[in-house]
Amino acid sequence: MTKQKKTRRVAESKFINFTPIDKAVEAAIYYGFTPTKHPKANKEDLVRISALKESWAKSCAEMPWVFSTEFAEERAAFLREYFEQSMNILPQPVMLVYESETGKERGKNSFNLEVVGTPKSIAEALLIKTAVAILEDNGYKNLSIEINSIGDKESLNKFARELTNYYKKNINELSPHCRQNFKKDAFYVLNCDKCECTKLKEGAPTSVGCLSDESRVQFKEVFEYIETMGIPFKINNCLVPDRKYCSQTIFEIKDNESEDALAIGFRYDGLAQKIGHKKDLPGVGLKVFLKKKSTIKKVSKLNKPTAFYVQLGDDAKHKSLEVIEALRKEKIFIYHMLGRDKFGSQFALVEKSKVPYVIIMGKKESLENSVMIRENATRTQETIKISDLAKYLKKLKA
Repeated sequence: MTKQKKTRRVAESKFINFTPIDKAVEAAIYYGFTPTKHPKANKEDLVRISALKESWAKSCAEMPWVFSTEFAEERAAFLREYFEQSMNILPQPVMLVYESETGKERGKNSFNLEVVGTPKSIAEALLIKTAVAILEDNGYKNLSIEINSIGDKESLNKFARELTNYYKKNINELSPHCRQNFKKDAFYVLNCDKCECTKLKEGAPTSVGCLSDESRVQFKEVFEYIETMGIPFKINNCLVPDRKYCSQTIFEIKDNESEDALAIGFRYDGLAQKIGHKKDLPGVGLKVFLKKKSTIKKVSKLNKPTAFYVQLGDDAKHKSLEVIEALRKEKIFIYHMLGRDKFGSQFALVEKSKVPYVIIMGKKESLENSVMIRENATRTQETIKISDLAKYLKKLKA
């Protein structure tokens, strides 16, 4: 091996290389998302999604926050690739980010973020926090979150019955347009902004009011994560998707000045089996829309982390987003697996990563706004304040 090649190989070993992605969404990598290529729908995908796609198209006409039937095709292609590439044998959850075709015709770039393999609320929290970071990096500052939940199958069936009965009793008060939509699906009426329909919606049953105990707990957990982000948020009872392809949580991140939806996300547990896959796959996805830039910069590598972040307990998990964000702002990339709860499960990944240091946060550390840093080689450890963590890690790499 020549000296030049050896030098190049040593230099390359200091970096993690990945599929090139627009630098506009670089924040996603720091939050644990791996860039991948945009999944292309094939004939099999179109056949699998055909029935739901028809439903999706109707939803697009009545629900302006869903932008295109291409979104349905993307979802089918993504799920197929997940199973074809045996991503189910990877450490779960799998977190991916890719550039999307949807939105380009509207003068915007759009990107999909996916967290699959877990039904836990940390998935929604990671998506929302990552999207907020991406939007703020691209100049959006005055943001707010609107959120709702249609719950599990039991919750959804209860809500559908109560909503249908309510509008049947008040059918004469609906606009002619909504009377026709009501015949298709009572959910469509919730998106009408005509005066008479808006007034009627105020007394309509809400999906949140119909949640099962399990769905209520899941929604509460998502709420608790959002509260730690310090971003204004509210429940929007009219944020209701087509029940055939969505489940549980639905959310938007909006620009308060323009009132435009900048990011849209929802959980799609059960969709994999609905479109013909043998196994179900819990997952939640988000699409973020950014203004097109004249010059596109790509990022394809980051410095290899020197540390793996491990969290223990709910208090520490809630604090984790703050820790990752503080390090991201200082351009410090660390490994983490917030989708895991048990220490052993996380530590198995620590050993595979072969990093020299482990950052540990338990209940005690979360209360004291600190972390414990352990050197793997010597087993020595030290407690560091979160506010000093970035500076400390930079010294370790120096």
